Amino acid sequence: MRRFGNDTNPIRQHMPNMTKADENSLANVVKSPDMLQKENDSLRELLKDALIEIEKLKNRLESHEKPKDEYNKRWTMVTKIAFLIAKAEKPLRSSEILQLLTNREPTIVTKQASMEKYLSAFLNTAMKHGRLIPYKLKGVRGNYYCLPEWMDEEGELYKELKSKIY
Repeated sequence: MRRFGNDTNPIRQHMPNMTKADENSLANVVKSPDMLQKENDSLRELLKDALIEIEKLKNRLESHEKPKDEYNKRWTMVTKIAFLIAKAEKPLRSSEILQLLTNREPTIVTKQASMEKYLSAFLNTAMKHGRLIPYKLKGVRGNYYCLPEWMDEEGELYKELKSKIY
């Protein structure tokens, strides 16, 4: 190793036993104030772009969580089911309701062991309180769930809604 006695290089003054190869690699690590400022400006620009992207994603999430049709995640499950049926403007089977519900709230699927049983309890509650009316079609397993205003005085589904089922 060679010592540099009266050298004015600040790196060699603090580390006199440094070889030329060591000096070159260390010089690459030590940056000038101009280089640091450029890097700082570049990082600020990246941060600014990232914040703009985060804001855009928040807006998209907001519109997804609060769609224009006024669906509200804080409603009771019975109200959500009635809303989904009304929005579909036709009687729905439990499997169709389940699909619409999972599209609106994907996290609900991971919270329940059996979504069918979970939904069934709320459908029974809705029928018990008159929020939904079951409609049975011959030859089809299960019920179609309707809003009470879709039924006539005899308890039959209006013809225009029957045509939407077939």
